[in-house]
Amino acid sequence: MVPSLSTSSRRTAMEKQKTKFGHISRFGKASIVICVFIVASILLPDSPDLVIIPDGDGGVDIVSGTGRFLTEKNEGVTTVDESVNVESDAETNADPDAVVSEAKSEATNEVESKHSTTASDDNNDESDDNTNEPDVELMEICGRKTATSIPKPKQCDSSIGKHVLLVEKWHQYGRTGNNLREFFHLFQYAKDEKFDTIAIAKTGWLTEAIMKFWYAIEESYEDWQKKFEEAFCVKIISNKEELKGQDIYEIKSGDLFYFNSPEDKKVKVDNQKDLIKTLFQSYNEGNGVDALNRTVNDMCSAIDASLGEEKSTAVYSVIHSRKLEGQGHKLLEKTSEVTGCDPVAALNMDPDYVKSILEPIGMLDHPILLISDGENPDVFKRLHKDPDIGPQIREVPKESSWLGGDMTLAIMSNAFIGNPASSLSAFIAQSRVAFGLNNTYLFRSRDGGGEWKDVCDENCIFGPRLAL
Repeated sequence: MVPSLSTSSRRTAMEKQKTKFGHISRFGKASIVICVFIVASILLPDSPDLVIIPDGDGGVDIVSGTGRFLTEKNEGVTTVDESVNVESDAETNADPDAVVSEAKSEATNEVESKHSTTASDDNNDESDDNTNEPDVELMEICGRKTATSIPKPKQCDSSIGKHVLLVEKWHQYGRTGNNLREFFHLFQYAKDEKFDTIAIAKTGWLTEAIMKFWYAIEESYEDWQKKFEEAFCVKIISNKEELKGQDIYEIKSGDLFYFNSPEDKKVKVDNQKDLIKTLFQSYNEGNGVDALNRTVNDMCSAIDASLGEEKSTAVYSVIHSRKLEGQGHKLLEKTSEVTGCDPVAALNMDPDYVKSILEPIGMLDHPILLISDGENPDVFKRLHKDPDIGPQIREVPKESSWLGGDMTLAIMSNAFIGNPASSLSAFIAQSRVAFGLNNTYLFRSRDGGGEWKDVCDENCIFGPRLAL
Protein backbone atom coordinates (compact mmCIF):
# COMPACT_ATOMS: atom_id res chain seq x y z
CA MET A 1 0.00 0.00 0.00
CA VAL A 2 1.32 3.41 -0.89
CA PRO A 3 0.62 6.50 1.24
CA SER A 4 -2.82 8.04 0.82
CA LEU A 5 -3.38 11.00 -1.46
CA SER A 6 -5.32 13.88 0.02
CA THR A 7 -8.77 14.73 -1.32
CA SER A 8 -7.66 18.17 -2.49
CA SER A 9 -4.70 16.64 -4.26
CA ARG A 10 -6.98 14.08 -5.90
CA ARG A 11 -9.27 16.80 -7.26
CA THR A 12 -6.33 18.51 -8.91
CA ALA A 13 -4.73 15.36 -10.29
CA MET A 14 -6.00 15.84 -13.82
CA GLU A 15 -5.18 19.54 -13.77
CA LYS A 16 -1.60 18.63 -12.94
CA GLN A 17 -1.63 16.06 -15.70
CA LYS A 18 -2.65 18.68 -18.24
CA THR A 19 0.68 20.33 -17.67
CA LYS A 20 2.42 16.97 -18.08
CA PHE A 21 0.49 16.33 -21.29
CA GLY A 22 2.02 19.41 -22.88
CA HIS A 23 -0.58 22.14 -22.28
CA ILE A 24 2.03 24.75 -21.41
CA SER A 25 2.00 28.36 -22.53
CA ARG A 26 4.37 29.34 -25.30
CA PHE A 27 6.32 31.55 -22.91
CA GLY A 28 6.47 28.66 -20.43
CA LYS A 29 7.72 26.20 -23.05
CA ALA A 30 10.47 28.55 -24.12
CA SER A 31 11.48 29.24 -20.51
CA ILE A 32 11.65 25.53 -19.69
CA VAL A 33 13.73 24.61 -22.70
CA ILE A 34 16.12 27.57 -22.20
CA CYS A 35 16.69 26.32 -18.66
CA VAL A 36 17.36 22.85 -20.06
CA PHE A 37 19.81 24.42 -22.50
CA ILE A 38 21.76 25.95 -19.62
CA VAL A 39 21.77 22.65 -17.71
CA ALA A 40 22.83 20.76 -20.84
CA SER A 41 25.70 23.19 -21.40
CA ILE A 42 26.95 22.51 -17.87
CA LEU A 43 26.45 18.74 -17.90
CA LEU A 44 27.79 18.21 -21.42
CA PRO A 45 30.88 20.46 -21.61
CA ASP A 46 32.49 18.26 -24.25
CA SER A 47 29.47 18.19 -26.55
CA PRO A 48 29.32 20.22 -29.77
CA ASP A 49 27.90 23.71 -29.48
CA LEU A 50 24.21 23.81 -28.63
CA VAL A 51 21.98 26.13 -30.61
CA ILE A 52 18.45 27.26 -29.76
CA ILE A 53 16.18 27.52 -32.80
CA PRO A 54 12.53 28.70 -32.79
CA ASP A 55 10.33 25.78 -33.77
CA GLY A 56 7.58 27.82 -35.40
CA ASP A 57 5.06 26.65 -32.82
CA GLY A 58 5.79 29.07 -30.04
CA GLY A 59 8.51 26.86 -28.57
CA VAL A 60 12.14 26.19 -29.33
CA ASP A 61 14.36 23.31 -30.42
CA ILE A 62 17.82 22.63 -29.03
CA VAL A 63 20.17 21.43 -31.74
CA SER A 64 23.72 20.21 -31.30
CA GLY A 65 26.60 21.36 -33.46
CA THR A 66 26.14 18.18 -35.48
CA GLY A 67 22.58 19.21 -36.35
CA ARG A 68 20.99 16.57 -34.12
CA PHE A 69 17.84 17.64 -32.24
CA LEU A 70 18.14 17.24 -28.49
CA THR A 71 14.50 18.08 -27.99
CA GLU A 72 12.31 15.04 -28.64
CA LYS A 73 10.21 15.04 -31.79
CA ASN A 74 7.43 12.52 -31.55
CA GLU A 75 4.69 10.85 -33.54
CA GLY A 76 1.82 8.85 -32.12
CA VAL A 77 2.71 5.32 -31.15
CA THR A 78 1.58 2.95 -33.88
CA THR A 79 -1.09 0.38 -33.23
CA VAL A 80 -2.11 -3.05 -34.41
CA ASP A 81 -5.27 -4.43 -36.01
CA GLU A 82 -5.51 -8.08 -35.01
CA SER A 83 -8.80 -8.68 -36.80
CA VAL A 84 -6.98 -9.40 -40.04
CA ASN A 85 -3.88 -10.96 -38.45
CA VAL A 86 -1.62 -8.15 -39.63
CA GLU A 87 -0.48 -4.96 -37.97
CA SER A 88 -2.48 -1.88 -38.84
CA ASP A 89 -2.25 1.78 -37.90
CA ALA A 90 -4.91 3.11 -40.24
CA GLU A 91 -7.51 3.70 -37.54
CA THR A 92 -5.37 4.64 -34.55
CA ASN A 93 -6.89 7.55 -32.67
CA ALA A 94 -3.67 8.82 -31.14
CA ASP A 95 -3.03 12.45 -32.08
CA PRO A 96 0.47 12.62 -33.67
CA ASP A 97 0.68 16.41 -33.29
CA ALA A 98 -0.13 16.13 -29.60
CA VAL A 99 2.61 13.55 -29.09
CA VAL A 100 5.10 15.72 -30.99
CA SER A 101 4.17 18.68 -28.78
CA GLU A 102 4.54 16.55 -25.67
CA ALA A 103 7.95 15.32 -26.74
CA LYS A 104 9.28 18.80 -27.57
CA SER A 105 8.55 19.91 -24.02
CA GLU A 106 10.74 17.13 -22.57
CA ALA A 107 14.19 18.23 -23.69
CA THR A 108 15.84 16.97 -20.53
CA ASN A 109 15.60 13.30 -21.47
CA GLU A 110 18.63 13.32 -23.76
CA VAL A 111 20.77 14.83 -21.03
CA GLU A 112 19.26 12.47 -18.45
CA SER A 113 19.94 9.36 -20.51
CA LYS A 114 23.56 10.37 -21.09
CA HIS A 115 24.20 10.42 -17.36
CA SER A 116 22.07 7.44 -16.31
CA THR A 117 22.85 3.74 -16.27
CA THR A 118 21.97 2.28 -19.67
CA ALA A 119 19.55 -0.56 -20.21
CA SER A 120 22.49 -2.46 -21.69
CA ASP A 121 24.38 -2.17 -18.41
CA ASP A 122 21.29 -3.42 -16.59
CA ASN A 123 21.14 -6.46 -18.87
CA ASN A 124 24.80 -7.23 -18.43
CA ASP A 125 24.49 -7.00 -14.65
CA GLU A 126 21.46 -9.25 -14.65
CA SER A 127 23.02 -11.80 -16.99
CA ASP A 128 26.25 -11.82 -14.98
CA ASP A 129 24.29 -12.46 -11.79
CA ASN A 130 22.55 -15.41 -13.40
CA THR A 131 25.83 -16.78 -14.73
CA ASN A 132 27.48 -16.58 -11.33
CA GLU A 133 24.56 -18.35 -9.67
CA PRO A 134 24.06 -21.65 -11.53
CA ASP A 135 21.17 -22.67 -9.27
CA VAL A 136 19.06 -19.68 -10.34
CA GLU A 137 16.07 -20.82 -12.40
CA LEU A 138 15.84 -18.88 -15.66
CA MET A 139 12.55 -17.84 -17.22
CA GLU A 140 11.52 -20.03 -20.11
CA ILE A 141 9.12 -19.02 -22.88
CA CYS A 142 7.77 -21.51 -25.42
CA GLY A 143 10.59 -23.94 -24.65
CA ARG A 144 13.37 -21.35 -25.03
CA LYS A 145 15.32 -19.99 -22.09
CA THR A 146 15.76 -16.29 -21.40
CA ALA A 147 18.80 -14.84 -19.63
CA THR A 148 16.89 -13.60 -16.59
CA SER A 149 15.60 -15.27 -13.47
CA ILE A 150 11.94 -15.86 -12.67
CA PRO A 151 10.54 -12.80 -10.86
CA LYS A 152 9.83 -13.21 -7.17
CA PRO A 153 6.15 -13.14 -6.15
CA LYS A 154 4.90 -9.69 -5.16
CA GLN A 155 3.70 -8.92 -1.67
CA CYS A 156 0.27 -7.35 -2.25
CA ASP A 157 -2.29 -5.93 0.14
CA SER A 158 -5.53 -7.68 -0.76
CA SER A 159 -7.71 -4.99 0.84
CA ILE A 160 -9.14 -2.02 -1.05
CA GLY A 161 -7.59 1.21 0.15
CA LYS A 162 -9.36 4.51 0.65
CA HIS A 163 -7.96 6.19 -2.48
CA VAL A 164 -8.70 4.12 -5.58
CA LEU A 165 -7.49 4.64 -9.14
CA LEU A 166 -10.18 3.14 -11.39
CA VAL A 167 -9.46 2.50 -15.07
CA GLU A 168 -12.37 3.78 -17.19
CA LYS A 169 -13.50 0.68 -19.07
CA TRP A 170 -15.14 1.64 -22.35
CA HIS A 171 -13.24 4.37 -24.19
CA GLN A 172 -10.25 2.57 -25.65
CA TYR A 173 -7.54 4.88 -27.01
CA GLY A 174 -5.93 3.13 -29.98
CA ARG A 175 -5.35 -0.58 -30.13
CA THR A 176 -2.65 -3.01 -28.99
CA GLY A 177 0.44 -0.81 -29.34
CA ASN A 178 -1.20 2.09 -27.51
CA ASN A 179 -2.87 -0.13 -24.94
CA LEU A 180 0.39 -1.75 -23.81
CA ARG A 181 1.88 1.71 -23.34
CA GLU A 182 -1.19 2.70 -21.32
CA PHE A 183 -0.91 -0.46 -19.21
CA PHE A 184 2.68 0.37 -18.27
CA HIS A 185 1.80 4.00 -17.56
CA LEU A 186 -1.08 2.96 -15.29
CA PHE A 187 1.21 1.61 -12.58
CA GLN A 188 3.59 4.54 -12.79
CA TYR A 189 0.69 7.00 -12.52
CA ALA A 190 -0.68 5.22 -9.44
CA LYS A 191 2.75 5.33 -7.85
CA ASP A 192 3.37 8.99 -8.65
CA GLU A 193 -0.05 10.12 -7.40
CA LYS A 194 0.09 7.86 -4.31
CA PHE A 195 -3.08 5.85 -4.86
CA ASP A 196 -3.76 3.01 -2.44
CA THR A 197 -5.42 0.66 -4.94
CA ILE A 198 -5.65 0.17 -8.71
CA ALA A 199 -9.07 -1.14 -9.77
CA ILE A 200 -9.67 -2.69 -13.20
CA ALA A 201 -13.01 -3.78 -14.63
CA LYS A 202 -13.43 -7.48 -15.37
CA THR A 203 -14.55 -6.61 -18.89
CA GLY A 204 -13.14 -3.54 -20.62
CA TRP A 205 -10.42 -2.34 -22.97
CA LEU A 206 -7.57 -3.16 -20.58
CA THR A 207 -8.44 -6.76 -19.75
CA GLU A 208 -9.24 -7.35 -23.42
CA ALA A 209 -5.83 -6.02 -24.50
CA ILE A 210 -3.92 -8.09 -21.94
CA MET A 211 -5.86 -11.36 -22.04
CA LYS A 212 -5.49 -11.61 -25.80
CA PHE A 213 -1.88 -12.62 -25.13
CA TRP A 214 -1.50 -13.34 -21.42
CA TYR A 215 -3.46 -14.54 -18.38
CA ALA A 216 -6.31 -16.42 -20.04
CA ILE A 217 -9.03 -17.94 -17.85
CA GLU A 218 -8.11 -21.64 -17.90
CA GLU A 219 -10.15 -22.93 -14.97
CA SER A 220 -12.59 -20.87 -12.94
CA TYR A 221 -13.03 -17.11 -13.06
CA GLU A 222 -12.26 -16.96 -9.33
CA ASP A 223 -8.90 -18.70 -9.86
CA TRP A 224 -8.04 -16.31 -12.68
CA GLN A 225 -9.04 -13.25 -10.66
CA LYS A 226 -6.85 -14.31 -7.74
CA LYS A 227 -3.92 -15.03 -10.05
CA PHE A 228 -4.17 -11.71 -11.89
CA GLU A 229 -4.62 -9.65 -8.73
CA GLU A 230 -1.63 -11.27 -7.04
CA ALA A 231 0.56 -10.90 -10.14
CA PHE A 232 0.00 -7.16 -10.55
CA CYS A 233 -1.25 -6.07 -7.10
CA VAL A 234 -4.55 -4.77 -8.48
CA LYS A 235 -8.25 -5.37 -7.81
CA ILE A 236 -10.54 -6.80 -10.49
CA ILE A 237 -14.12 -5.57 -10.09
CA SER A 238 -17.42 -6.43 -11.78
CA ASN A 239 -19.09 -3.10 -11.02
CA LYS A 240 -18.46 0.17 -9.20
CA GLU A 241 -20.63 -0.86 -6.28
CA GLU A 242 -17.69 -2.89 -5.03
CA LEU A 243 -15.88 0.42 -4.45
CA LYS A 244 -18.74 2.11 -2.60
CA GLY A 245 -17.50 4.43 0.13
CA GLN A 246 -14.03 4.79 -1.38
CA ASP A 247 -12.43 7.93 -2.82
CA ILE A 248 -12.48 6.97 -6.53
CA TYR A 249 -10.54 8.71 -9.28
CA GLU A 250 -11.41 7.37 -12.75
CA ILE A 251 -8.75 7.69 -15.42
CA LYS A 252 -9.24 7.33 -19.17
CA SER A 253 -7.18 5.34 -21.62
CA GLY A 254 -6.10 8.45 -23.52
CA ASP A 255 -4.87 10.17 -20.36
CA LEU A 256 -2.67 7.19 -19.61
CA PHE A 257 -1.34 7.23 -23.16
CA TYR A 258 -0.06 10.81 -22.83
CA PHE A 259 1.08 10.54 -19.21
CA ASN A 260 4.77 11.24 -18.73
CA SER A 261 6.11 10.59 -15.26
CA PRO A 262 8.77 12.80 -13.69
CA GLU A 263 10.21 9.65 -12.09
CA ASP A 264 13.90 8.88 -12.68
CA LYS A 265 14.25 7.18 -16.06
CA LYS A 266 16.15 4.15 -14.74
CA VAL A 267 13.42 3.53 -12.18
CA LYS A 268 10.73 3.75 -14.88
CA VAL A 269 12.63 1.36 -17.12
CA ASP A 270 13.13 -1.13 -14.28
CA ASN A 271 9.42 -0.97 -13.46
CA GLN A 272 8.47 -1.64 -17.08
CA LYS A 273 10.92 -4.52 -17.37
CA ASP A 274 9.35 -6.08 -14.27
CA LEU A 275 5.85 -5.72 -15.75
CA ILE A 276 6.95 -7.36 -19.00
CA LYS A 277 8.42 -10.32 -17.14
CA THR A 278 5.23 -10.60 -15.08
CA LEU A 279 3.13 -10.68 -18.25
CA PHE A 280 5.19 -13.51 -19.73
CA GLN A 281 4.96 -15.58 -16.57
CA SER A 282 1.50 -16.51 -17.85
CA TYR A 283 1.53 -16.34 -21.65
CA ASN A 284 -1.41 -17.95 -23.46
CA GLU A 285 -0.88 -21.36 -25.06
CA GLY A 286 -4.23 -21.74 -26.79
CA ASN A 287 -6.01 -23.00 -23.69
CA GLY A 288 -8.78 -21.08 -21.99
CA VAL A 289 -10.79 -17.96 -22.78
CA ASP A 290 -10.65 -14.23 -22.26
CA ALA A 291 -13.01 -12.17 -20.08
CA LEU A 292 -15.66 -12.25 -22.83
CA ASN A 293 -15.43 -16.06 -23.07
CA ARG A 294 -13.59 -16.05 -26.40
CA THR A 295 -11.02 -18.78 -27.03
CA VAL A 296 -7.46 -17.43 -26.91
CA ASN A 297 -4.69 -18.09 -29.42
CA ASP A 298 -1.33 -19.76 -28.80
CA MET A 299 1.62 -17.40 -28.23
CA CYS A 300 3.96 -20.27 -29.18
CA SER A 301 2.36 -21.00 -32.56
CA ALA A 302 5.04 -19.33 -34.71
CA ILE A 303 7.91 -20.81 -32.71
CA ASP A 304 6.43 -24.31 -32.89
CA ALA A 305 5.66 -24.10 -36.61
CA SER A 306 8.95 -22.48 -37.62
CA LEU A 307 11.42 -24.34 -35.38
CA GLY A 308 9.72 -27.66 -34.68
CA GLU A 309 11.31 -30.13 -32.27
CA GLU A 310 14.57 -28.16 -32.23
CA LYS A 311 12.90 -25.03 -30.88
CA SER A 312 14.76 -25.10 -27.57
CA THR A 313 18.20 -25.02 -29.20
CA ALA A 314 17.54 -23.53 -32.66
CA VAL A 315 19.64 -20.52 -33.63
CA TYR A 316 17.76 -18.00 -35.76
CA SER A 317 17.18 -14.32 -36.41
CA VAL A 318 13.98 -12.37 -37.05
CA ILE A 319 13.41 -9.37 -39.32
CA HIS A 320 10.33 -7.23 -38.68
CA SER A 321 9.17 -5.47 -41.85
CA ARG A 322 6.55 -2.72 -41.57
CA LYS A 323 5.25 -0.22 -44.09
CA LEU A 324 2.84 1.41 -41.63
CA GLU A 325 0.00 2.10 -44.07
CA GLY A 326 1.98 4.66 -46.04
CA GLN A 327 2.97 6.57 -42.89
CA GLY A 328 6.24 4.70 -42.46
CA HIS A 329 8.49 7.35 -44.01
CA LYS A 330 6.96 10.15 -41.96
CA LEU A 331 7.18 8.21 -38.70
CA LEU A 332 10.71 6.97 -39.33
CA GLU A 333 11.90 10.46 -40.26
CA LYS A 334 10.62 11.70 -36.90
CA THR A 335 12.42 8.87 -35.15
CA SER A 336 15.56 9.68 -37.12
CA GLU A 337 15.50 13.26 -35.87
CA VAL A 338 15.56 12.03 -32.28
CA THR A 339 17.91 9.03 -32.50
CA GLY A 340 20.09 9.68 -35.56
CA CYS A 341 19.03 6.42 -37.24
CA ASP A 342 18.72 6.17 -41.01
CA PRO A 343 15.31 7.55 -42.13
CA VAL A 344 14.55 4.76 -44.64
CA ALA A 345 16.76 1.70 -44.01
CA ALA A 346 14.43 -0.05 -41.54
CA LEU A 347 11.54 0.35 -43.99
CA ASN A 348 13.37 -0.98 -47.03
CA MET A 349 15.33 -3.75 -45.26
CA ASP A 350 17.73 -3.96 -48.22
CA PRO A 351 20.16 -6.91 -48.28
CA ASP A 352 23.25 -4.81 -47.51
CA TYR A 353 21.54 -3.36 -44.43
CA VAL A 354 20.53 -6.81 -43.16
CA LYS A 355 23.96 -8.31 -43.90
CA SER A 356 25.71 -5.45 -42.08
CA ILE A 357 23.99 -6.74 -38.94
CA LEU A 358 23.92 -10.52 -39.36
CA GLU A 359 27.31 -11.18 -40.97
CA PRO A 360 29.51 -9.80 -38.14
CA ILE A 361 27.65 -11.90 -35.54
CA GLY A 362 27.75 -15.09 -37.63
CA MET A 363 24.01 -15.32 -38.27
CA LEU A 364 24.00 -15.61 -42.07
CA ASP A 365 24.46 -19.37 -41.72
CA HIS A 366 21.27 -19.76 -39.68
CA PRO A 367 17.55 -19.42 -40.48
CA ILE A 368 16.26 -15.87 -40.99
CA LEU A 369 12.53 -15.48 -40.38
CA LEU A 370 10.54 -12.53 -41.69
CA ILE A 371 7.45 -11.22 -39.88
CA SER A 372 5.54 -8.36 -41.44
CA ASP A 373 2.29 -6.46 -41.83
CA GLY A 374 1.96 -7.91 -45.34
CA GLU A 375 2.06 -4.48 -47.00
CA ASN A 376 5.46 -4.67 -48.65
CA PRO A 377 6.08 -8.10 -50.24
CA ASP A 378 9.04 -6.65 -52.15
CA VAL A 379 11.13 -6.88 -48.97
CA PHE A 380 10.96 -10.67 -48.95
CA LYS A 381 11.55 -10.84 -52.71
CA ARG A 382 14.71 -8.72 -52.48
CA LEU A 383 16.10 -10.69 -49.56
CA HIS A 384 15.25 -14.02 -51.20
CA LYS A 385 17.18 -13.03 -54.35
CA ASP A 386 20.32 -12.16 -52.42
CA PRO A 387 22.92 -14.97 -52.70
CA ASP A 388 23.90 -14.73 -49.03
CA ILE A 389 20.50 -14.22 -47.43
CA GLY A 390 18.34 -16.15 -49.90
CA PRO A 391 19.23 -19.69 -48.72
CA GLN A 392 18.18 -18.85 -45.16
CA ILE A 393 15.24 -16.44 -45.47
CA ARG A 394 11.75 -17.78 -44.86
CA GLU A 395 8.33 -16.60 -43.72
CA VAL A 396 6.24 -17.89 -40.83
CA PRO A 397 3.60 -20.38 -42.07
CA LYS A 398 0.38 -18.42 -42.56
CA GLU A 399 -1.74 -20.81 -40.53
CA SER A 400 0.54 -20.23 -37.51
CA SER A 401 1.15 -16.52 -37.98
CA TRP A 402 -0.73 -14.03 -35.80
CA LEU A 403 0.30 -11.00 -33.82
CA GLY A 404 1.05 -12.77 -30.54
CA GLY A 405 2.84 -15.71 -32.15
CA ASP A 406 5.02 -13.52 -34.37
CA MET A 407 5.81 -11.26 -31.43
CA THR A 408 7.00 -14.17 -29.27
CA LEU A 409 9.06 -15.63 -32.12
CA ALA A 410 10.89 -12.31 -32.44
CA ILE A 411 11.36 -11.80 -28.71
CA MET A 412 13.00 -15.19 -28.27
CA SER A 413 15.24 -14.99 -31.34
CA ASN A 414 19.06 -14.92 -31.23
CA ALA A 415 19.05 -11.65 -33.18
CA PHE A 416 16.28 -9.18 -33.95
CA ILE A 417 16.17 -6.48 -36.63
CA GLY A 418 13.23 -4.15 -36.17
CA ASN A 419 11.68 -0.91 -37.35
CA PRO A 420 12.05 1.84 -34.72
CA ALA A 421 8.89 3.55 -36.04
CA SER A 422 6.77 0.51 -35.10
CA SER A 423 5.24 0.07 -31.66
CA LEU A 424 5.41 -3.71 -32.09
CA SER A 425 9.15 -3.56 -32.81
CA ALA A 426 9.47 -1.33 -29.75
CA PHE A 427 7.66 -3.81 -27.49
CA ILE A 428 9.71 -6.71 -28.89
CA ALA A 429 12.93 -4.79 -28.23
CA GLN A 430 11.84 -3.79 -24.71
CA SER A 431 10.94 -7.41 -23.92
CA ARG A 432 14.34 -8.60 -25.15
CA VAL A 433 16.03 -6.09 -22.86
CA ALA A 434 13.84 -7.26 -19.97
CA PHE A 435 14.87 -10.87 -20.63
CA GLY A 436 18.59 -10.04 -20.89
CA LEU A 437 18.79 -10.98 -24.60
CA ASN A 438 21.41 -9.32 -26.79
CA ASN A 439 21.66 -8.55 -30.52
CA THR A 440 18.68 -6.21 -30.81
CA TYR A 441 19.00 -3.78 -33.73
CA LEU A 442 16.68 -0.82 -34.28
CA PHE A 443 18.82 2.30 -34.62
CA ARG A 444 21.40 2.13 -37.44
CA SER A 445 23.01 4.65 -39.76
CA ARG A 446 26.01 4.94 -42.09
CA ASP A 447 29.15 6.62 -40.79
CA GLY A 448 31.36 8.97 -42.80
CA GLY A 449 32.99 6.00 -44.51
CA GLY A 450 29.68 4.49 -45.58
CA GLU A 451 29.75 1.68 -43.01
CA TRP A 452 26.63 0.80 -41.05
CA LYS A 453 26.82 1.32 -37.29
CA ASP A 454 24.55 1.51 -34.25
CA VAL A 455 23.75 5.12 -33.38
CA CYS A 456 21.64 4.93 -30.24
CA ASP A 457 22.02 2.70 -27.20
CA GLU A 458 19.27 0.80 -25.44
CA ASN A 459 18.03 3.93 -23.68
CA CYS A 460 16.33 4.76 -26.97
CA ILE A 461 14.36 1.52 -26.81
CA PHE A 462 12.61 2.84 -23.72
CA GLY A 463 12.45 6.43 -24.95
CA PRO A 464 9.17 8.41 -25.11
CA ARG A 465 9.17 8.12 -28.91
CA LEU A 466 8.62 4.38 -28.64
CA ALA A 467 6.65 3.57 -25.56
CA LEU A 468 7.78 4.77 -22.16
